[in-house]
Amino acid sequence: MTDKDSRYRFLLEKANVRGVLVHLDQTWKEARSRAEYPANVQQVLGHAMAAIPLLASTIKFTGKLTLQARGDGPVSLLVVQANAGGGQRGLAQWREDPPSAPLSAVFGNTSLSIQIESGRGEVYQGVVEVVGDGLQDALANYFEHSEQLPTRFWLYCDDHCAAGMLLQQLPQESRTQDSDEDDWLRVGMMADTINGNELYERSPEELLSRVFSEDDVRLYDREPVRFECNCSRERTAGLIEGLGREEAVDIIEQEGQIEIICEFCNSKNVFDSIDVEAIFRGGDQSTTIH
Repeated sequence: MTDKDSRYRFLLEKANVRGVLVHLDQTWKEARSRAEYPANVQQVLGHAMAAIPLLASTIKFTGKLTLQARGDGPVSLLVVQANAGGGQRGLAQWREDPPSAPLSAVFGNTSLSIQIESGRGEVYQGVVEVVGDGLQDALANYFEHSEQLPTRFWLYCDDHCAAGMLLQQLPQESRTQDSDEDDWLRVGMMADTINGNELYERSPEELLSRVFSEDDVRLYDREPVRFECNCSRERTAGLIEGLGREEAVDIIEQEGQIEIICEFCNSKNVFDSIDVEAIFRGGDQSTTIH
């Protein structure tokens, strides 16, 4: 079995194809433990959790990468996010358990967005059409049309793990030797022989040597990934400040306190009237103990 919570980059040198394998164990368990997800909602979230570190491997960024869909279908919201340090988190909200396919029946009338936030506060966004049977089809379509790079995804999840693989044809300027379209098609056909259990259970060395036996495979070092939520009491105080003093005080008068629970990690922050007053006076309420 491969190392838990890992990402591996590899290169098929003869075919001029780059690839990435990802395996999420505790990371996936942490994400799915936050709610009692129906079966097909869990599948959508698991596929997205496997996809986000694959996407992150294709983009140079120093801040956050977010894949999000908000629609009028059975799954009303999907948000998965990765940071440059290997941390990731995700959640889904639903009205009912959706069908397993097509993807448009899962999300309804919407599109997915890929948003990149740089460490300097700059934001870049791309739009992903909700096409095909699953998330892997929509993402492949996005790369084909937006990035002009043939790219394919294989995504898998069950109750215990989420796993995935990405293959992407190298741009012409990055190729070290000649190859043709037949190489890309051949590599894709070989990758289609992988099943979900194999993607999860086999080590990268075993999997790649079996599937791509005709190619020179260069496997790079393991990159750890993990579940990580960046919520904090200070960030939560910023949300209260965004409400405005009048609304925050009104909630305190009615409820006695303001309680905010992070939907990603279930951490709870409680603010009383003294805390709220400190927020709007610009005071430091971080030492308050409840």
